[in-house]
Amino acid sequence: MRIPICLLAFILMGGNMATAQVSPFVEYGATVHTGDNTPLWQVSNQQGLGSVYDNTYIRGGLGYKHQLGKWKFEEKLDMVAAVGMNFKGDKDIFIQQAYIDARYKWLGLFAGSREKGAPLLNNALSSGDMTWSGNARPIPQIMVGIPEYLYILPRLAIKGEISYGWFTDNKYQERKVGAGHWYTKDIKYHHKEGFIRVGVPNGKWQLDIGMTLDTQFGGSIVDSNGNVANLGNTLKDYFRVFIPGAGDEDKPWNDSNFFQGNFLGSEQIRLTHRSDKFSISAYLCNHFDDFSAMGKQNGWDGLWGLEMSFNHFKPVNAVVFEFLQTTNMSGPLHGLHEPEEGPVHKTGGSDNYYNNGLYPGWAHWGMMIANPLIASPIYNKDGDMTFKYNRVKALHIGWSGQISPEWSYIAKMSHNRTWGTPGAPTLDILENFSAYASFSYAPERWKGWNFNASLALDMGEIYGDNFGFQLKIHKSF
Repeated sequence: MRIPICLLAFILMGGNMATAQVSPFVEYGATVHTGDNTPLWQVSNQQGLGSVYDNTYIRGGLGYKHQLGKWKFEEKLDMVAAVGMNFKGDKDIFIQQAYIDARYKWLGLFAGSREKGAPLLNNALSSGDMTWSGNARPIPQIMVGIPEYLYILPRLAIKGEISYGWFTDNKYQERKVGAGHWYTKDIKYHHKEGFIRVGVPNGKWQLDIGMTLDTQFGGSIVDSNGNVANLGNTLKDYFRVFIPGAGDEDKPWNDSNFFQGNFLGSEQIRLTHRSDKFSISAYLCNHFDDFSAMGKQNGWDGLWGLEMSFNHFKPVNAVVFEFLQTTNMSGPLHGLHEPEEGPVHKTGGSDNYYNNGLYPGWAHWGMMIANPLIASPIYNKDGDMTFKYNRVKALHIGWSGQISPEWSYIAKMSHNRTWGTPGAPTLDILENFSAYASFSYAPERWKGWNFNASLALDMGEIYGDNFGFQLKIHKSF
């Protein structure tokens, strides 16, 4: 994180202060609960600032926007001092965000660590995307691309980006991992995405289609006996994961025979209709680990959703309904060959979403990076760093509204069932119900202040029976 901070300090010294926009802020947060854990929706989709333990934090930062010629710049530094964030009672100071975002016309260049959510979902109400939901801490990275939709025709726009980054949770894994379990340190990250939008801006009909592809690669795997194996950390390995392919013979069997690194992604489609009174969208996020799920051979797996927004009805201004399924996983393990071809040389099915034999799963600081209705490894009491409950069916509803010009609210309810994993199914189907209600107060006479309080609960076998209270006080200057 030293490079982004140094770059941030350098640019803050330049620019035209007369046209610059400086936006400092401070925030205080605290959560207390009864039961085994903090309730699901007071932990999840908070950019990694939620915790299963009672916790409190003070957060402060400075944002800076300015222009140098035709270049537009945005920099931000955001730091947190917390107690109970990663382990019970632990004290910690860390950088949540530190980045430089430079734009020249349609071109974007980015370096650092920044909070982000799902590209096509309502991040306040949705349960979360199948690849990235804002559930875990940001991953520092360097990106180049077209970050906003660029219209190349009157009814056709494109956007896309490519980035490389680094996971930052070495110390967390070293401390969390239990006896008899393994972990991987110094993990590298690669991301690419592309989206197409059909329809005029803010027109009656709009279609968004896109795909994201993410990769964990490199680092070193540490087995249960402390033995360390290098997974590829040279410049050549950065190029190899750009176009998925098998690794060299000196790599572990998984990487040398299939694809080097842990590849996963999602195919996304969203259709929107707008009218004067409301808008309605239907969407699908289809997760894939390989070509079988990419070709939708995983049945009804995916996040299926419907969102409605009301332009003139303030008591309920938005509603989201979602169905999540991850039970098919491209079917049971089976041979990909014709019977007359002889012995099986290649198999399909049993995709075991988000887990991998060389990487401890699609998680950062113990938190699922994708949809949190698949229980994060941080809930594992035995120090297992993988996902134990990735076969899930869930229903979710979220809605929001404005009670008055100063008062607003968000509410969520979710019910999920899990069958464990393909290789380690649970003896019984485990169930959970979670509910959440949050109220925000932004007094007109106290400009920049926002007070938020929420109540939440869990009932079931996945997260336990929990009840929690969360308070956040935010001041923007």
